[in-house]
Amino acid sequence: MLVTVIGLWALAFVLIAPAAHALAAATWVQREPRAALVLWQALGLASGLALVGGALALALAPMGDTFSHALTNYVQAVRAGDVVAKLGPVHGVLLILALSLLAWLCGVTARRAWNMLRARWHHRALVDLVTTPLDSTEEGPRLLTHPTPAAYCLPGTSSRIVITTGALELLDEDELDAVLAHERAHLGERHDLVTLPFTAWASAFPMLSGPRAAQVAVAELIEMIADDRACQGRDRHTLAAALARLALSRAQEVPEGAMAAAHAGALSRVQRLLNEQAPAPQARAVAYISAVALLAIPTVALLFPVL
Repeated sequence: MLVTVIGLWALAFVLIAPAAHALAAATWVQREPRAALVLWQALGLASGLALVGGALALALAPMGDTFSHALTNYVQAVRAGDVVAKLGPVHGVLLILALSLLAWLCGVTARRAWNMLRARWHHRALVDLVTTPLDSTEEGPRLLTHPTPAAYCLPGTSSRIVITTGALELLDEDELDAVLAHERAHLGERHDLVTLPFTAWASAFPMLSGPRAAQVAVAELIEMIADDRACQGRDRHTLAAALARLALSRAQEVPEGAMAAAHAGALSRVQRLLNEQAPAPQARAVAYISAVALLAIPTVALLFPVL
């Protein structure tokens, strides 16, 4: 099983380093942001599976010829009360390290989720306290009296869209409608949950540039996806004008846990909206096939005696 472990760790290295940077620098993603997002998710899952799976496979090697066989035997031994089983001291230490790595990744993700939820709860309470409904419905956007032009959303079960008086003065009616549609797209597709694993990934490995590149790239992709949703039935130039106005007004900072239209890569997104490109079906197909392959490779390597 040593060859399997080496192969899995090599795959994890390739995905975390060169593959992540290559995908972050790719230009086709602007034409197919949804396919690119799926590929990023597959890359993240595959790298984590290869890294943790390889560590567990190495630790449980004395228990069986394949990881699935070894894991089954070890679980049966634990149920019988034999926690050490056939591992020995070296593999026992390796198992502790592997489980610690898994616990570290899960813990970082849970901590990031909790911090995000806590910040969102606090800010939502403030929003409800200092804002008024923009229209006649309590469920609609909230108006904040502030001269700085800004529009953002607070995702969650009790979501909020906040628009400032400065933004009302800056944007015309069509531009405001496009910006609100952009924020509703974030809420409807729960983009906050999409970004969470990548934020946690970057926090878990702050010394690596690949996870940071993934975090930035995914943030830009979900903004592109929200742009495309907002432009359904609307003029793309209208949203582009609104984004440009908000970006040039320096309305870049948003509360923790919030998502704003003029945030990630606003000016590059303006250029994308103004210079609409045709979809890239071939790139889309390759992205989806690659995503399936990325998930299949470590899974097959762990479950079947192929290496």
